[in-house]
Amino acid sequence: FSKTGCAADTLAGDYLKGASIRQEYLETAILWAASAEGKTIEAYMAQHQNDPSAVILWNYFRSVIDWVQAIFPKKRKEMKGLPWGLFYNVHGKRTDLDPKKLELEIQRLMGDEDVTKKSGIYEYLLTGEEKKLSIRTFDRRDALAAYEKQGHKCPICGETFEFEQMHADHITPWSKGGKTTPENCQMLCRDCNLKKG
Repeated sequence: FSKTGCAADTLAGDYLKGASIRQEYLETAILWAASAEGKTIEAYMAQHQNDPSAVILWNYFRSVIDWVQAIFPKKRKEMKGLPWGLFYNVHGKRTDLDPKKLELEIQRLMGDEDVTKKSGIYEYLLTGEEKKLSIRTFDRRDALAAYEKQGHKCPICGETFEFEQMHADHITPWSKGGKTTPENCQMLCRDCNLKKG
């Protein structure tokens, strides 16, 4: 784990941030393994400090990287530095992850200009949490135009609000193909926007 060109660097250098020579790869592997056992790094280290070798840690680390390479076989720069071990701990036993389908979805999301955090695509595909993608929000100009067009009223409750009391929202949600364009912008009061989910 700790030398330039070491096995961890060769195997997983495209997936890890940091430098093997500064033991950052080792630290990452220990963090992931500790998490898999539901322990802090300190507790994990205390339990394994007298182990004659790091074979258990190495085997776990290899399992993580093997899983990543099997599920997401096409390497991209956006994969570097993601918490792959933590993803593996939660999703490693799933049988519904089809690499071909995932790759098609990755390609689609990489090309979607509303997805502003491309590295979040992988976690989104594993969890379904849209917030991981940081979907582009409406700029102030588009929000103000929608506010004026609506006559300062929330289209859900019909009440009148100050601009600062309203949120720009997609009429057709991004998840259903809606884009972050002026035509797809509506202003909702905070309460209605929160209720909408």
